[in-house]
Amino acid sequence: MSGASEELAIQYLESNGWDMLAACNSYFHDEDERNDERRRQQAEEGTLEQYSGPRTLDGRPAPQEDFSSAASRKSKQPKKKGIATLGSLGGSAAHHDDDDEDDDFDDDDEDDGRGNLFAGGEKSGLAVQDPTSEGGSRKIISDILAKAKANSRQSDANPEAGPSRQTHFRGTGVTLGGDGVESRSIPDPRGAEQRPTGPPVERVLHIWHDGFSIDDGELRRFDDPQNEADLQLIRSGRAPLHLMNVQHDQSVDVKLHQHDSPYKQPPKQYKPFSSAGQRLGSPVPGATASSSTQTTAPSGASSSSAAPAPTIDDSQPTIMIRIQMPDGSRLPARFNTTHTVGDVYGFVQGASVETRDRAWVLATTFPNKEHTDKTLVLGEMAEFKKGGTAVVKWA
Repeated sequence: MSGASEELAIQYLESNGWDMLAACNSYFHDEDERNDERRRQQAEEGTLEQYSGPRTLDGRPAPQEDFSSAASRKSKQPKKKGIATLGSLGGSAAHHDDDDEDDDFDDDDEDDGRGNLFAGGEKSGLAVQDPTSEGGSRKIISDILAKAKANSRQSDANPEAGPSRQTHFRGTGVTLGGDGVESRSIPDPRGAEQRPTGPPVERVLHIWHDGFSIDDGELRRFDDPQNEADLQLIRSGRAPLHLMNVQHDQSVDVKLHQHDSPYKQPPKQYKPFSSAGQRLGSPVPGATASSSTQTTAPSGASSSSAAPAPTIDDSQPTIMIRIQMPDGSRLPARFNTTHTVGDVYGFVQGASVETRDRAWVLATTFPNKEHTDKTLVLGEMAEFKKGGTAVVKWA
């Protein structure tokens, strides 16, 4: 009936809930729109190919009203013939006085088309338009302001309007199986709906007499072609990524602020601290290499020096104690339960040069206690009878 392919028919049936009548109406409606668009394109192509009159600098046909107004003004003036006399001069002056009212309208027409110049012959021509006339970037700004006012009125009229909902089902479908026919999955021909990336952001578009700016950024003049292209994107509802500093498909709320003066640098917006920080105890940025070498030299010496291992009796019970040095390094050591705290002191002094030149004390953190009695036996102490961790603290 419609001449559509099987795949296209399935798509329309799925989008209309397998309603045959609704699917046919939707197909023929879309087909009519496609035919109208095709005829419109063919008509435009045929018009452009047949047109041989004057064109503007960008290749478009020159406006016809400018030719008609110029021709009408030329036809009003009488053609001078022969030798001019006093009578002819007076007649021309009287004629000029009679046409004062018409000249006023002509002046208005000239003001409307000011700066529009035309050159060429009968079959060809060139039109030069005034860039300072009401067009280009200023016309785009006027359109943006008009759209902003219209959107403001719509938002005031519908303050609780929610997002639009889809009227048709979209997604993957599954056909019903039967005798000897298995069910099969039909993917969505349009694919997954693309969602905006990143949270919505807000930008302020400042409009000045001589250009526009974004937030507290620099001035972008109206006479710059690149800026005109950016304004066209904003007018069409798309945000220039390099101006708005946003990601692709990210939602942007643009607010307009129109100024009655030339460009002035807006005050800088407050931005919270977002740089990197330094933790307490971390190296100071910018420290010299010599100082860092000097500070790391003792730790390197202590780590490179071999710690004298205590004499261990394998027939007796042993424990493992991890000793944390002041430079952050850890020394594991095995002791018998019959060793004393003094043996641990001797092991630490033999492992590091700093501990032999500087006063220190052996301590535990859980519980927090300093062990200064070197005669205590490790196996009889609650902190070390099953092993544990000791900390070397400077006295």
